[in-house]
Parts: sequence; structure tokens; C-alpha cells
Amino acid sequence: MTRVLLIVDREPETSATGPLVATLRTWHQIELEVATVDRLLRSPDAEVIILATRNPLTTEAVNVLVAHLRLGGRRRVEGKKSSVGGGLLLLGNATDAWRAHEALQGLIGPLPATPFPRAEIIAHPVGDHMTTSRLDEDIVFEDAVIPLAALPDDATPLLTMSWRYTRQTLAMLRPVGEGHLAYLGITGSTGLAAYPAGITQFIARLARYLGGWRTAGPIGMAMLGYGAIGFEHASAITTTPGLAMRVVCDRSPERLEVARVDFPDARITTEADEIAVDPTVDAVIIGTPPNTHARLALQMLQAGKHVIVEKPFCMTVAEADGLIAAARERDLALTVYQNRRWDADFVAIREVIQSGAIGEIFHLETFIGGYDHPCDYWHSHEPISGGVFYDWGSHYLDWVLQLLAANVRDVRATAHKRVWQDVTNADQAHLVIHFADGAEASFIHSDVAALLKPKWYVLGTRGAIIGQWRDTVIQSRKWNGDLVETPLAPSEALPEITVAIRDARGQMHHQRLGLPPAPRHPFHRNFADHLLVGAPLAVPPTSSRRNIAVMEAAAYSAAHGSEVIVLDTAEV
Repeated sequence: MTRVLLIVDREPETSATGPLVATLRTWHQIELEVATVDRLLRSPDAEVIILATRNPLTTEAVNVLVAHLRLGGRRRVEGKKSSVGGGLLLLGNATDAWRAHEALQGLIGPLPATPFPRAEIIAHPVGDHMTTSRLDEDIVFEDAVIPLAALPDDATPLLTMSWRYTRQTLAMLRPVGEGHLAYLGITGSTGLAAYPAGITQFIARLARYLGGWRTAGPIGMAMLGYGAIGFEHASAITTTPGLAMRVVCDRSPERLEVARVDFPDARITTEADEIAVDPTVDAVIIGTPPNTHARLALQMLQAGKHVIVEKPFCMTVAEADGLIAAARERDLALTVYQNRRWDADFVAIREVIQSGAIGEIFHLETFIGGYDHPCDYWHSHEPISGGVFYDWGSHYLDWVLQLLAANVRDVRATAHKRVWQDVTNADQAHLVIHFADGAEASFIHSDVAALLKPKWYVLGTRGAIIGQWRDTVIQSRKWNGDLVETPLAPSEALPEITVAIRDARGQMHHQRLGLPPAPRHPFHRNFADHLLVGAPLAVPPTSSRRNIAVMEAAAYSAAHGSEVIVLDTAEV
């Protein structure tokens, strides 16, 4: 555990420090205290001090900081602690508080006399340092920054930026005696609340490093099942720093041969038991059909492996509870590959809702489907897949339950079998969820919908959001020049999102919502960050348990024609 003392302007916490404080408190290996400068004079018991105050420092407070660097703090190295120097992070907004003190100014080196003019800044992480590895290549924010005028000879640059055709150092790390000093030249000119997620994540990593934590070698990964999603997982593993592909396991010789060609450095096997006892494997991705998830995940957890489970998590709440308990008992990471939490339309809609622009959400509808013959793979066979609520519902219900956080009160579902008799999944399934705060949501998956409903329909007390499917055609040419047009399935193209907001004068304003670019392998990067630097899991297993509770209730309701009361789906 890294004890961090964050020094701010006002106590206990101002709203301006909210995002930074929230980030530091979500890291399970950081213990945070927030206080004012006076706390420095009362023997601060912390391994890391972050100075984020504009209040002037006394000479006595500066002496405490310097002594902390040289004498205080405790370091954790590969799970062991030993007494060494402490860690100190100086944020640019605190420059005026310490600039006049030679003891600190001399450690940082020369700085510009005044901050650079406020502008859009693009920060670039440098190298493969523990504090920068797996961060976004570009961290964009708006601020008045104070980069270093010169980098000390023994300092390591961590973030750089371009300014008028020069490369500036925005963040650096420097050893001071047995401790470490870091500087981040962000002033927070619009308040610390304006810090983007990339910067707050960087500060959390710095705190861990300054507290003495050092990452071990790469995490050995194994793929259990190399089906349609296998290449996606393996590609993410081989391109994510800190992860290494060790083994691919599948019962199919054909799929193993594909894996051998795709990833020649990975060992291949047909036996899951070999993975369980392989000392080079630290974590296992369960990519087998859903009805095998619980059994195989439990086997790997009992063997001491961290586990990623393909969605759906499992088939029942009892299975989910058993897996969560097994992971907790062994202090192992357990997560579910809810990769569509990073889909551009969902991210954009979530941001609009979280901003409060359309008020309180009380009604949400989602739809996926068309009129086409289902596939004859296991996805269409209910005893293996769990049925349609567990198939596309794994994504759509996850979205719904991320957007509507209140406890689920009840679930009612119906299912039709009218056209596609050669498969066991329902032709159409409809689910309605009522929440404890009065909100309601519905999900329809239909393979007999000749006309499509919108993908998204969200009503709030001040406005609404609609996401319309797009008719997208890929154009190419034959060898002879003839035009070839191939229509995409609706699910393969991003929808067009429109937001409507009613203003105080009663006028309605419509705006086409821009969609953010897709991040690169965000799930796998987060998994590596969790194991290597202590970041919180983006998909904790409790949130996936909530999905399973609703799916299980929906399947029961559709089969028995009754409403199901769900009392315990809130995340814990």
C-alpha cells in the first residue's frame, strides 16, 4: 500500500480537486489523505507527498519536504518494504508556493518566469517507463503550462509537448538521495477538475512509483479457446506492453494451426490442465462457449491464475458469486471482456448523460436485429449460449446497466419462436427492466424485424437522445472495373446520434453528436495496468454479476410468463 498525502488549498477537499482525488481513491493500492499545508508540520506519515496548493510555503514546510525526500517514506520492491527516501510530486499550479525557496527550486531547475499562455496542449508519454507505459499516445487538454526550461542531467523525461517548433519537457522524474522527486508542469488554470483522465492516471502511476513500487516482468497470458475472438485477444496481448502471449489452448487442430501461424512464439496445446500447472502463465483468457465459462474460470482461479472471462460472465448468479469468492480468497484479478464499453456511440451517449445536459434519465430503449437467418453456430443454440439475452444481451444489457445505476426492481421478458425452427434461440426476445428510482429500460433482439427500430432512444427530464442505424455500403470494383456494392449489417456501422435539449425559453435544440475515436486495446491495457501498477479494473466482476442477475431473471420470465423481482443487482 502506498500512502499519499495530497496538499491542497482548502480542507478537507474542494470540488476542484474532485477528479484527481477520485482517481487516487479508486486505486486499491493507494491510501490517500487530503489536507492543507499545515499538515506538513505535523509529522506527515506518508510515502508520497503531492503538492497542489497555491498557498505560500514557509521555510519550515519546505524543510519538511526536503527531509521527506532524503529520509522519509518506505519503498515496496517486489512485495517487500525497506526504509528509504520518500517521494515528492510538485504540480505546476503550486509553483508560486515554492519557487522562492532555493532548496526546492534547485532540485527542479530553471522554469519560465510565467506560465505559457493557456492553449490546447498535446502531451506525449516518453519511453516505456512504469509511469508512462500503456498511456494514450496523445493526452489532450487545455491549460496554461510551465514546462522545464532545462532538464537536469540525472532526470528522466516522462511527458513532452510541442510548443512553437520546440520540444518541451512537461513532466520529469529525478532521484534525490534515496528518494525521488517528480515535476508536472500543469497549472490547473481552469481548476484541477479540468485534468483529463490521462493526466490523473499518470499522477496515480507517479504516486505508486514515488512510493517505491516497481513493476515485475511481463504477465504471461494464455488463451483457453481460440475461436472467432481469439485473434483479437492475441493481437491485443502481443501489442500491449507488459503482456506476453505464452500458450494457446483449443480442442480443434484446425484452430490451433491458425493460432500457430498467427502467433508462432506461443506454445499450443489441447489440454486446459496444462495451462493450470504452467508456471509461465500468470493469467488466462476464457474464450470457450458460455456454458463452460464458470467451470474453466474456477479451475484457473483455483490454480492461482488471474482470469479474464469472455462475455457473458457465466450463466447464473450462483456461478458468478462462486467465481467472485474464489478470486477474492486468493487475491486474484477476475474480470469480464465487456469490450463494447468503449464503443464510440455508447461512450458519447454516456458523456451526454453524465453531463446532465438532458436531465434525469427515466426511459431508455435499445434494439438490435434485422430479418435474416440466424447462424448455425453455438450462438444460436440456447443450451450452450444461454439464449439471446446472453448473446447480444451481454453487450446491450451491460450498456443499460452502466447508464442506469439504480437497483433493479423487477424484470419482465417475452420470447417468440415463429420462423427459424432449425435453431433453438428465440426469433425475438423483449425485456423490460424497472429500477428502484422509477426509471425503466427495454431491450429487443429480433431476427424477424423487417424494419428496424432505433438502436438508442433515451428520454430525460430536459431532453432526449436518439441513435439511428445507418445504411452503409462498402464500394469496390471487380477486376474488369464493374462496381461492387456490399451492404454492411446494421451492427457493423456506428449509428447517427442526435441530442435534443429544451432550453429555459421552451425552444428545442437539436445537435448531431460527434463520436470519439476508438482507443487502442483499452481493456487489455487496463488489465495490465491493474496487475502492474494497481489501477482499478475497468470491468470489476461485481458489475458483470449484475448483468447475469438480469439475464437469468429475463430467461426465467420469458420461459414462465411471469415478472421476476430482482433485489440485489447493485454493484458491491
